[in-house]
Amino acid sequence: MKHCLTWLLPYTCILCHQSSQRQQDLCTACLNELPILLHPCQKCALPLPINLDLACGQCQQQPPYSKIFALFAYQAPITQLILQLKFHHQLVYARILGELLAAKIAQTWYQTTALPTVIIPVPLHSTRLQERGFNQAVEIARSLAKILLLPIDRYSCSRIKSTSPQMTLSADKRRQNMQQAFHVSSDFTGITVAIVDDVVTTGSTVAELSRAIKARGAKEVHIWCCARAG
Repeated sequence: MKHCLTWLLPYTCILCHQSSQRQQDLCTACLNELPILLHPCQKCALPLPINLDLACGQCQQQPPYSKIFALFAYQAPITQLILQLKFHHQLVYARILGELLAAKIAQTWYQTTALPTVIIPVPLHSTRLQERGFNQAVEIARSLAKILLLPIDRYSCSRIKSTSPQMTLSADKRRQNMQQAFHVSSDFTGITVAIVDDVVTTGSTVAELSRAIKARGAKEVHIWCCARAG
């Protein structure tokens, strides 16, 4: 029956809009064209020009998180998928991005690091959540949790400061913007946490949330994101 349905209603690639034989949302050609992050900083995943296999200059001062794991560089067509997700309610893209990120984590993470105890999506302020109607980090985390069999904690962390949109600010302003933006209500003593977000740009948001979670006793905090800008 499934083969008959696939023949009658073939999958269509979300990027090129051609029929896909993969029975997935992306055809092989478009999947192969996605901008995989090739030479990231080993700590913050900042894209580097060559594979130095070490931390970038900014990470010589230890950040509050253990590591950022990013799958893609923030380039086309990933930029379009994320913007369509966030500002045009294309929630299916959250599932697709989450599935791609989960597949890469399942493939590589076990080689060096145990999976975290829990995943925490970066929270939105209540005002922003009401405007948007959903939290894209939560939607991405759903796919990760389902595939990696990990629990999501959506309620222990809240955004108590209504911040200006980060994309409009300089790096220094982003850091100032995020100071004391989060409240963590639960005790994470001895627990390893993975924070989930769609994009990391300067890292100010995830760094501030990491500090707040570490202050509540977390053993380690990792960052999982779909894309890294640089």
